[in-house]
Amino acid sequence: MSSIAQDVAHQPAKADAMPKRYFSPRRVLLCALPLLVLVLWIVALAGLAAADATATADQPARMAVQVPSSAKSSNVVMLEMSIAVTRKAPARQLGAVVRLRPSGSSAVEVGRVSIPGGSQSFQFNVSHVLGQGMASGAAGSAEVEVSVIDRGGGAPPSGAVLSIGRAQIVTR
Repeated sequence: MSSIAQDVAHQPAKADAMPKRYFSPRRVLLCALPLLVLVLWIVALAGLAAADATATADQPARMAVQVPSSAKSSNVVMLEMSIAVTRKAPARQLGAVVRLRPSGSSAVEVGRVSIPGGSQSFQFNVSHVLGQGMASGAAGSAEVEVSVIDRGGGAPPSGAVLSIGRAQIVTR
């Protein structure tokens, strides 16, 4: 054999060589795994956050609110909140009972509202409730409770779902 033929015989054939795989399934899975864990964590936290803020006929929605330190000395203390209809029951006059439970006290009804659909904002004067529950004058927390009712006077509609969008106590 000539020296040229020997050189060609010892060189690897380029047609037989495997192309380099930059996006192998294993590499893609290893890179996507942290992203998948992050998405699952966000979904789980979102589910926990909304779990207590949803009211059905069987269970009221609850949300904690901070009571400002100026609530004891203010003339007017208001609970501002929004309630949204997540699922409306057919042929019912959907409404809600709103209660406020200051820390260390029992729940007191602050109002009843009709909710035709969508999301609506409401204000309730809670000066009398917080005046009783905050004898020490210190800031604290309270719990807002929203229960589903039928404003027509019947049993609470079983298919209706309400959610508390936001709730806060403000002084004026």
